[in-house]
Amino acid sequence: MGLISGGVFFKILAFLCFIRLSQGRNSATPDLPPLWKASSFSKIQHEAYDYIIVGGGTAGCPLAATLSKKYKVLLLERGGSPYGNRNISYLENFHICLTDESKNSPSQGFISTDGVINSRAKVLGGGTCINAGFYSRANRRFVKDAGWDEELVNQSYPWVEERIVYWPKIAPWQAALRDGLLEAGVSPYNGYTYDHLFGTKVGGTIFDEAGYRHTAADLLAAANPDNLRVLLHASVNKVIFKTRHGKR
Repeated sequence: MGLISGGVFFKILAFLCFIRLSQGRNSATPDLPPLWKASSFSKIQHEAYDYIIVGGGTAGCPLAATLSKKYKVLLLERGGSPYGNRNISYLENFHICLTDESKNSPSQGFISTDGVINSRAKVLGGGTCINAGFYSRANRRFVKDAGWDEELVNQSYPWVEERIVYWPKIAPWQAALRDGLLEAGVSPYNGYTYDHLFGTKVGGTIFDEAGYRHTAADLLAAANPDNLRVLLHASVNKVIFKTRHGKR
């Protein structure tokens, strides 16, 4: 893509500051529900769903997993599976996805309305498959402004953190950078914390000690497989509602 946006640069900087590169290679693939190609959907017997989720990204995957505990759910993702793609799975290949412009790339470049060059995901797991892997809880003000129940939000964090979030090991040069930030006045020092706080901190990472990425797609392992259907390479052109007044 040639250029890199300020937002992407900041994410990469945070990633380099707090995540240690590891050469490990072993990590178990989560026990997921079957991942079907959309082209095979016509071969599946007719099914009805309580919920149809368009987009199997950072929000779509955990939403599908939790809803499937009580309801029949169809999850539609326009991209493919992240599993088996080393450019997604391993830390040292992180940069390759962002520059991959091939048809089947999990990352798609775009320019925002204000002219910022960036990338968006096209893969099950969404942005967690192509980003720098830095994890932090939301700013309390953001939660309040969104009108969400703060207590319920706080109760939900551990469900994600126990499954895909890790504490990074800090290399000597990273410790030096941390100390430099504090010396420059970026304070206070908050240590290791998931909370969104002012100052300097060491946040979480979705890369484990072996340098293997754990994405939102892994959260589908918590789903009820009997209630969840996942279709890949599934594009949605429009949504038709049937009401007592007809279709719209």
